Amino acid sequence: MEARDTILIVDDSEAFAAAVVDMLDGSFDARVAHSAREALEMAEDIRPRIVFLDIVLPDGEGYDVCSRLKRAFVNQPMQIVLMSANYEANRMERILATGADDFIKKPFEPLEFQLRLKAAQIRLRAQMKMMEEREFYRQAVRQEENLTIKLLDRQLGLKETLADLESKKIGLERENTKLDAAARFDVLTGLLNRNSLNARLELEVRRAAEESTTLSGMMIDIDEFKSVNDSFGHLVGDDVLRAVGDALRACLRREDFAGRYGGEEFFVILPGSGMDAAWAIAERIRSMIAATDVVVGGAKVSVTASVGVAPYALGDAAADWVGKADAAMYRAKQAGRNRVEI
Repeated sequence: MEARDTILIVDDSEAFAAAVVDMLDGSFDARVAHSAREALEMAEDIRPRIVFLDIVLPDGEGYDVCSRLKRAFVNQPMQIVLMSANYEANRMERILATGADDFIKKPFEPLEFQLRLKAAQIRLRAQMKMMEEREFYRQAVRQEENLTIKLLDRQLGLKETLADLESKKIGLERENTKLDAAARFDVLTGLLNRNSLNARLELEVRRAAEESTTLSGMMIDIDEFKSVNDSFGHLVGDDVLRAVGDALRACLRREDFAGRYGGEEFFVILPGSGMDAAWAIAERIRSMIAATDVVVGGAKVSVTASVGVAPYALGDAAADWVGKADAAMYRAKQAGRNRVEI
């Protein structure tokens, strides 16, 4: 652990916050906030490693602050310990749903605080190590992609003879085989994970550009998914994600690809499909998701999805193409959800 890591104490009581600061040793740079707004602004400025956050604040709930911090600092190691004078069994479920890492009941003795702080430091070190390993893997994948792009650029500089075109086709097929063999799948839905999906996007864009074939894609977002997690818990949310993954596989052709793009977002690649075919597939997917129920304790949980469809345009980067589909999906959201926009 590096010296002088920053710790943020958030509590509306100045006396209590000062008492917590007194429990720290000199290895931390302690900062204090007394409201939700002040905590969010200060976190953006100081980027703390550990946050002790009271659930009850004068301008909001610590639950909401915790969720917003986790989203804002998703790529930065951070441990959040929620605090409250009240403890109820159903409160722990909500604490976990916000993404909090631990809970401590107020008031607490210095020894208990030190133990919680030590546990947070241990989790923080593990989190930092995991992120370092993920960054190493990401850089390795990027270097391999850059090498592949350079090789393809060199090929494109040669005279476009029939033999050359056939050679490039064989090269793409070999690359496709290697990509399939090394694919990594999302453990929850069974679809391609984000890294594999990005690699497939780049490959299909190059294929469409070199072979002058049509290519379409769609961004799919589960409507009001947060309310499912808030109402039924994350385990039910996971069941919903699995059901959506099953629906996608049931609707797609063998040559299509689907991956989990983000939390409740999915992207589908449709090689060789024009917009009419893509729209028909999108409607089939939307209808199947809307007809899918997840049974929880005898009750049925139903969800819908908003879908944005976009064609690949020659000269666009993969990110540009995905951005167009994403914009269409947001138009579907704004138009009332549970619909397809092109």
